[in-house]
Amino acid sequence: MFKIVNHTKALTKFFLIFQLNLSRPQKRHVKNFIETIIACEGRKTIARLNHLLYDPRDQSAFTDFFTYSPWDTDSFRYQVYQGTMKLLVDEQPQLSLFEEPLFIIFDDSKTVKPGTSRHFEVTDWQFNSSELRGYYYGLPFVSCHLMRGAFSIPLAIRPYLRQRTVRRHNRKRKNKGINKRIPFKSKYTIVKEILTALVEFLPDTVPVYVLFDSWYASAKLIKLCRRKRWHVICALKSNRKLKKIGAPQSRQLAKIARRIRKRDFQKTIVKSSDSSHCYWVHTLKGRLNKINDDVSIFISKRHYNDKRPEFFLCTDLSLNPQSGLSFYSKRWAVEVDHLYLKIRLGLGDYRLRSYEGVCRYFDLVCLTLAFLYWRLTLEKGSAVKSLSDVIELHRRDQQIAFFEKFADHVKKYKNVQDVINKWFPKAA
Repeated sequence: MFKIVNHTKALTKFFLIFQLNLSRPQKRHVKNFIETIIACEGRKTIARLNHLLYDPRDQSAFTDFFTYSPWDTDSFRYQVYQGTMKLLVDEQPQLSLFEEPLFIIFDDSKTVKPGTSRHFEVTDWQFNSSELRGYYYGLPFVSCHLMRGAFSIPLAIRPYLRQRTVRRHNRKRKNKGINKRIPFKSKYTIVKEILTALVEFLPDTVPVYVLFDSWYASAKLIKLCRRKRWHVICALKSNRKLKKIGAPQSRQLAKIARRIRKRDFQKTIVKSSDSSHCYWVHTLKGRLNKINDDVSIFISKRHYNDKRPEFFLCTDLSLNPQSGLSFYSKRWAVEVDHLYLKIRLGLGDYRLRSYEGVCRYFDLVCLTLAFLYWRLTLEKGSAVKSLSDVIELHRRDQQIAFFEKFADHVKKYKNVQDVINKWFPKAA
């Protein structure tokens, strides 16, 4: 095991981009958190993270930074948005000449806790929507990812609490004399807040496509994006109703698909970042219920005799099925985020009881993942191809700094055992 003796040059350079409005001790805590959560193996509790520091403060100081430290979460998020959009727009001027589109991707996932851990304000029993059956004890969250050109970066992770959970904990807070209430925000409200915050950072010349799955494909969200002159590409459930151009009435997509002959489906090759797939696609144009704009509907089959087609909506009528489905495939980036957030960065390992502390913890884990994506863009080559490679590269930088510091102490004190006793008192 090695210790974190100082902050790496890459992280210091990354911090200069965001210009976070935090005090010097708060910035030190943020950097310590990012350095240790990348270096730590296994459970990433506050105690284990604090133990990795060469000169750690008291563990309560690290915990209080999330719960009691006076820094404004809304201001912090605003500066993260500002720095992220600077990387996507201002730092890539060569893309503006070609009007490279910006993709805003939304999805949700969950963190699971043991059913016996009942003292967290954010955890509750939730319906398992991914399997459409059963329940789990934990915390769902909504994530947002941005992509433009070759640059890809996560923007936000927001915990979602059921209205019943919010009411229960607000009653407990009132009984304890705590006046600050937990606000209830639906998933639509969370997505709306993120989209609204991005408007001021986007130039009018950049085309924007908002991508999400069928769980978010509500008329409210689609109309919200269209009011901002953004296009939407999303999946649809088969029971949505479409009124085709020239048709007298609207019909369910599933019934429309059954009436389409097999020969009307065209073979379409959809390319992703590292592979391509063949689908059979038929295109419809019309209007969905409660949406006033004309849209394109892509009915997609995995093979020629597939009896359960998938349905996709695209508000950009100029896109053909190949381009529209290729754009939608970029939504895979947010699934990669969920893998690294939960497996490599310990998003579900929080031990903070309060809602405010967990929100800050999620914000810092998201900032850590954004740092890894930023360094992946800088270092990408033959040796660095994925986020796992970036994690190993960053740990190598930390280990080099550790051994350099260790060698300096051995040279200074001229006794290896004394240095070991000082650095690793429990192991001595």
